[in-house]
Amino acid sequence: MSLPFEAYQLSPEDYERSQQALWKLTTACMQDVGFTSFSFAPSAGASEQIEEHEDLRYGTYNQQEAERLGYRPDFGQHARVAAVGGEEPRFTAEEEAALDGVSPGPTDGEPAKARSTRSAEPVPEEGCYGQALDELTGGQGETYLDDSTVEELGGQSYEKSLEDPKVVAVFARWSACMASKSLTYKSPIDANNDPSFTGDVAGTKEKQVATADTQCKNSTGLVSVWHDAEAAIQRSLISENGTKLAKIQALDAVIRAKSAAVLR
Repeated sequence: MSLPFEAYQLSPEDYERSQQALWKLTTACMQDVGFTSFSFAPSAGASEQIEEHEDLRYGTYNQQEAERLGYRPDFGQHARVAAVGGEEPRFTAEEEAALDGVSPGPTDGEPAKARSTRSAEPVPEEGCYGQALDELTGGQGETYLDDSTVEELGGQSYEKSLEDPKVVAVFARWSACMASKSLTYKSPIDANNDPSFTGDVAGTKEKQVATADTQCKNSTGLVSVWHDAEAAIQRSLISENGTKLAKIQALDAVIRAKSAAVLR
């Protein structure tokens, strides 16, 4: 379910494409400065996993998954590796120096700049990765993937939504539904965070509660009510923070356009 703030973040697909474009530019630079066999490409398919994670803002609501996994969605089925924010790729010390523009080895004080490679080819001042990042973002590399503003506002909208009268009321209906199944929780957040649900995999009780949770969410319309309440709050916050959010949206547009050009 989409929320207004999503217009101020790269979509999972846009993020994945931006990573592909970034490393295509980086690879071209690395080969230009003498690493002719250098090759690194981000893994594809990460957007699906990111979307699945973002789809659980209001907790689990898929009954079949709840019956099988409880409150533990299996994101592990979609490997998220170095290319999309997981493990770092491994490069040699010389490659690292050319990527970052910093000479390898210990230094006193500020690290020394890497001026050239073993083949005597000049290294960009900011390294191949930094140069590629500046090209991708139009010189705004320091703010690439900086979602702090949107995440902070998203946290505010989520907390405010919990106080919305319609959300409070639907939580009460959900709680009554759970009680009819002999389960005592004030809110779906309490059920999800039940401290008795421990271990590496969901136990029988956790699966029972998660299944009942999804059933009660469906019967009360909880997810739609909660989503609509938070969407209204986010629209209000957008009006209050228009200038900051417009800058973020403009940068995202630059990244999308450059990614499209690089990957043509």
